[in-house]
Amino acid sequence: MSNPDNIVPSEPPPILEQLASEIGGTIKSCHRLPDGSGFATISMPLPPGHWSQPEDGKYGPPPMPFRMGADDERRGAFAEAIRAVGQYAYLASTLGGRSPDMDPDALLQNLVVGFLGYWTPDGTKVTGAYPEDAKWADPNPMPPIYPGPAPA
Repeated sequence: MSNPDNIVPSEPPPILEQLASEIGGTIKSCHRLPDGSGFATISMPLPPGHWSQPEDGKYGPPPMPFRMGADDERRGAFAEAIRAVGQYAYLASTLGGRSPDMDPDALLQNLVVGFLGYWTPDGTKVTGAYPEDAKWADPNPMPPIYPGPAPA
């Protein structure tokens, strides 16, 4: 994004530095506008208990609302549509991909697995290489195979 001539980078005022310090944040940028007002970008830590940081460091099995096996002819079309949605979500969530703290390929792969299930004949871990993993890796109750058509 270009910087118009009328937006001037500036040092943050002391009150803004104090605010950032009190919330555990870091001032990333500070600018003045021609009318004397200004704006700043402050990066802040996630609040305690945020869903993305579970206390036990664990996560449950994927929800698989559209569960279908790897042999299902609809799976490829669904996977493609979900990846397109995931790409949009990633770009929208990372300032057009400029925020470097994420592995986009892992995000998309996990998005597909979360929607459709594992890459096994019926989408469950039970039929995978390690059936004992089904105790933690498959949802309970198991969602039914998705009956609808593939996206166009």
